[in-house]
Amino acid sequence: MKRLSMRRYIAFIIILISSLRAFAAEGNTSPTFQLSGDVSLLSHYVEYGLSQSDKSPALQGSFWFNFGPQFRLGLWGSNTNFENSDDHFNLRMNADIKVSFSSSTHLIITYAKSQYYNGGEHNGDLLGGHFHFGDYRILYDNNSNWEGTESRSSRYAFGKVTTVFGSWKWDNEAGYNTPDVDAINPYFDARTGLGTKWGVIFVEGALTGTSESSQFNGAGDFFFILSASTEL
Repeated sequence: MKRLSMRRYIAFIIILISSLRAFAAEGNTSPTFQLSGDVSLLSHYVEYGLSQSDKSPALQGSFWFNFGPQFRLGLWGSNTNFENSDDHFNLRMNADIKVSFSSSTHLIITYAKSQYYNGGEHNGDLLGGHFHFGDYRILYDNNSNWEGTESRSSRYAFGKVTTVFGSWKWDNEAGYNTPDVDAINPYFDARTGLGTKWGVIFVEGALTGTSESSQFNGAGDFFFILSASTEL
């Protein structure tokens, strides 16, 4: 079943890439072949309300090869730490396709092959659709191996970035998660963060939490996170 799902994901991405390449050719859009990336240091790595580093600091980095305004491929990595698991590093092989509707409205279709080292219990496929309009965003994400349970989970989220105090960014996002696990109830996660840029460093303080923290043995509690990031 997993192999079949993986083949469907790959076929889906290939079809989208072919369609967008044809669209770009008709619009005389030439590839840019630009390289981009970023690096971040976090006091705690939390994803969708759940701790991924057992309350420990995390160093993360990404590298992208941009084939043009529509398509890019890249790698993302972070150290991780899970209870009773040997998965201490997560490497994701990413592909993004961007469909622009206007200067401020676009859809990003994302796929990632997520590999963990050295155990591999959390390995899976991540597929998402992220719709941005102005400062707002509507997100859908699907994980084929949620929290190492070998079960799927979908997340539906809404977020908004607001400029406050002149140059500060107030970023808010709330999501609804539906793990296909009998022992886990669907739950909400929320994140609010306030940050600003000091030179080339973006510094942010954020608060995260879930609505069903008792079912995650401490991994879904309320956490305060400090982070610093910069583009490469």
